[in-house]
Amino acid sequence: MKLSVVTDEISADLETALELASDWNLDGVELRGIGGARYPEVSPFWQARVPELIREYRLPVVAISPGLFKIPYPEKPSPATRVLRWEDEFVFQRVRSAEELVRFHLEVLLPHTIAAARQLGTPVIVAFTFDRGENKPPEAPVPQGAIDALKEAARQVEAAGLTLALEVEHICWGDTGERTARLVEKIGSSAVGINWDPANAYRAGSDRPFPEGYQAVRELVRHVHYKDAATDPATGQRNFVFNGVIDWRGQIEALLHDGYAGYMSIETHVRPKVAMARGSLELIRKYMEAAR
Repeated sequence: MKLSVVTDEISADLETALELASDWNLDGVELRGIGGARYPEVSPFWQARVPELIREYRLPVVAISPGLFKIPYPEKPSPATRVLRWEDEFVFQRVRSAEELVRFHLEVLLPHTIAAARQLGTPVIVAFTFDRGENKPPEAPVPQGAIDALKEAARQVEAAGLTLALEVEHICWGDTGERTARLVEKIGSSAVGINWDPANAYRAGSDRPFPEGYQAVRELVRHVHYKDAATDPATGQRNFVFNGVIDWRGQIEALLHDGYAGYMSIETHVRPKVAMARGSLELIRKYMEAAR
């Protein structure tokens, strides 16, 4: 197993993030946010500068997370978009329904991401399984439109010789290991696997994402995100924290025992960014050494 970091988890400035990742002797990086945009939908300057910086720091881009399908479906875009004029106009001009937003992701965002992945030599595209909306319980049937869109994405990614890793995400249809694994089965493509994130599964209500949730995904793991979570005793709310209840020692030992040879990206979701990421890296390396 190799180690990477989601660059904007340590700095929105890519050059700073790459410098830190290099200093920490990481094996690669995962691209998500650059400045105020999400890669690869960045300015022409950054489209040209990103490959240059990657070559300069000699750190492979192991995954790109463009926010693919982290959008509401089947619900329409939120009325909250009308508060800000620029956002309201964007939805009016380019996204007039949930279906149009899906088409934008399939016909624009995904092809742009595939092109960026090919340019950078990146094997994995991280995607989501659609925001199910506040009124849909996790147990509700996944809309056929969402499944069809994921199948079309799988076709494009497979044709490009890449891997689509569906992230376990608490607001999405694939919110736990079990439900995400069932979605992958429905998609039925060898190019589709799972971006395993036990902390996200915990936030979705899975009390023991390891070992129980992991059992459902262990054959499907193509990428891993490292962060931790715990329940706030005062509110009962599940939040991301630096050191929480996820059995990461056991999870890392299981991944190594199962022969997982991919990447684990540090994605703490807590501040201060650099200190938390560095501390997470120290813990991961400690657990990996203990597992050998």
